Amino acid sequence: MAVATQAASTRESVRLKRERDQELLVWPDLVFIEFIAAVVFTIAFVILSTLVNAPLLNQANSNITPNPSKAPWYFMNLQELLLHMDKGLAGVIVPTALLVGLMVIPYVDRSNDGQGGWFATPNAIRITVFSFVYSSVWITWLILWDNSSHVNVYQRLPLLWGSHEKLQWLGDKHPFNSWPGGDFFQGIWDFVFLRNRLSIRDQWHWAIPVPWQPGSGHHDGYLNWPQDFSQVPLPLNGTWLWYWNKPGWMPGWMLHVYWYDSDINIPAITAEYVVPIIAMVGLPALMIFVLKKLGWVTTMRDAMVALFTGFITVYVALTIVGVAFRGLGQQLVPPTHVPNLDKDPHIMRQEAPGHPYGLYDPRSGVNA
Repeated sequence: MAVATQAASTRESVRLKRERDQELLVWPDLVFIEFIAAVVFTIAFVILSTLVNAPLLNQANSNITPNPSKAPWYFMNLQELLLHMDKGLAGVIVPTALLVGLMVIPYVDRSNDGQGGWFATPNAIRITVFSFVYSSVWITWLILWDNSSHVNVYQRLPLLWGSHEKLQWLGDKHPFNSWPGGDFFQGIWDFVFLRNRLSIRDQWHWAIPVPWQPGSGHHDGYLNWPQDFSQVPLPLNGTWLWYWNKPGWMPGWMLHVYWYDSDINIPAITAEYVVPIIAMVGLPALMIFVLKKLGWVTTMRDAMVALFTGFITVYVALTIVGVAFRGLGQQLVPPTHVPNLDKDPHIMRQEAPGHPYGLYDPRSGVNA
C-alpha cells in the first residue's frame, strides 16, 4: 500500500504536458512580431528622416568644445551622476554594480508565483506608487541640495514682501559663541545647515583639543577639520612612523601599486564617496524598511518590485534633469535657459565661406 501511494504521488508531481494554446514559442509567436515591429520602425524612420532634418552641429573639432557639452540622451543619467560624486564611482563602479544587481535578481527572487505578470503580487500596485513617489521626492531634493538651491531660496525670501535684501544663510551664523563648549555645538549647527555636499570638504570647520596629532606638519594642539584630515599618511608608506627609502628593487608595475609616500584626503573621500554611497544604499534600505513596517512588502518579489521601480524612477529623473535642466557649465537652470547649440550664435562656430578648414566667430564675422 505504501509503495502504491508513493508511486501515485510521484506521478502526480510530474508536470503535465501543456497544450499548444498554452505555449508561447520563439517561432513564429515571438520572431514574427519582432519582424513586423522592425519593418514598421524602418518605414517610420525613413519617413521622418526624409521630412525632418537631423539636428546636427558642425563637424567635430577638438579645439572647440560646445558649452554645454552633453552626452547622448541615453547617457545623460551617467553624465548627471558625474556632477554628484567621484568620476570613477559614477562612471564605473555605480553602473557595474547596477548591472550586476539586475542580473542577480532572478537568483535572489526564485519564486514562480505571478512570474511574467504585471503587478502580480497583492500589494504590487501600492508598492509601485509608493516607490515612485518616494524616489521622485528624494532624487529631486538631493539634486537641489547639491546645487545649493535651498540656500538661494532662503536668501531670496524677502522678495515675497517686496524687499531686495538677502537673508543671511543659517549656516553662516554663529549662535553659540557665548555658550560653554560653543565650538562643539557650532560644528553640529554648521553640519545641519550645509550648503551642499562639497561643503563637507571645503566649508565645514571644527576643532577639538587633542594631546597628540598624528602625521607631520604643524601641531597646534587641536584636531582640525578639514586641515588635519586632508593629508593622512597611509600605514607603511615609508615616510611616517617607520622610514625607508623608495624601494628601487621593485619592478615598475609594483612601484605604481605601492603607496610609498602616499596619503589620503578624508574630507574629499567623504564628499565624493561616503555621502553618495550612503544616499544610494541607505535610502533604498529605508524605503524597504518603511514598506515592511506598513505590511506591504512580505516577499522577495515585493522587495524587487519596490527596488526596480525606484531604480527606473531615478534613471528617468536623472535623464530629464541632464537634458532639460543643465545649461552653461552644467549649471542647474530652468528649461527656458538651456542653450540651443544649433541656433545660439554665442555658442556655435561655423566654417567660414571659402575656407573649408577655417573657423570664424558668427558674432563678429572675424576669422578665428
